[in-house]
Amino acid sequence: MIQESSEQLKQQVRAYWDAHPCGTQFTHLEWGSKQFFDEVERFRYDTQPFMRNLMEFDNFRGKRLLEIGCGLGTDLLQFARAGAVVTGVDLTPASVELVRKRFVLEGVPGNAQVADAEHLPFEDNSFDVVYSFGVLHHTPNTQKAIDEVHRVLKPGGRIIIMLYHTGSVHVYLGAPLYRMAHKLKSGARSLVEDWVRVYDGAENPLGKAYSRSQLRTMFVEFKNLQFTGCDPIRRKYPAAVNWLNQKLLSHRWGFWMVIKGEKG
Repeated sequence: MIQESSEQLKQQVRAYWDAHPCGTQFTHLEWGSKQFFDEVERFRYDTQPFMRNLMEFDNFRGKRLLEIGCGLGTDLLQFARAGAVVTGVDLTPASVELVRKRFVLEGVPGNAQVADAEHLPFEDNSFDVVYSFGVLHHTPNTQKAIDEVHRVLKPGGRIIIMLYHTGSVHVYLGAPLYRMAHKLKSGARSLVEDWVRVYDGAENPLGKAYSRSQLRTMFVEFKNLQFTGCDPIRRKYPAAVNWLNQKLLSHRWGFWMVIKGEKG
């Protein structure tokens, strides 16, 4: 019964993201055009200027890199341009089709295929690097997905993974405001879970966030763990608020928690 419920939820997740590939919400251009991909890329790194250094796009020339949840392939392309041998997987056929088109337009080699993060179709010890940004908290069994990351990673291989963070300004301030706006009871057990879920759209069926202590337990099989918080520049915030968050708050209290480590 639990397995059936999990699979039903995963089908809902697939349907939602197949209809709303991540990144398409930031442009009104025709999906799949060169202008579309260029606009998505420009917006992503204008609002997330920390990405190139923090995600280490330029550091893996000649390395086999897997991205789990490749979306539109925007980050995967950065690794490929810098010489990594890239493979991207996504739960949704729509995203995979767009990634393949993107790489053809760029004339850059890369592989993309439909796959489930909880059941990766690769042999043990296949990749030097596994990257995933804002994806594994959308699968029902996030721990199973992390275990799969460990399995397909080579000994000494590196992870760069972003998951949502409960100990963040976004949750501390946003959840109570969300409760008041929707007139929810103060003791509603699912308040934070629902606030995190709607971050990616009111119809998004699943989104989870974790504390640092939870993440240390979830990634216990990895060594040399590092945690770095970050947040995008939000267009609706005044410039001074964004500056304060970027310079002083997000490293510790960012909603996006980047986990780095190695397979022992």
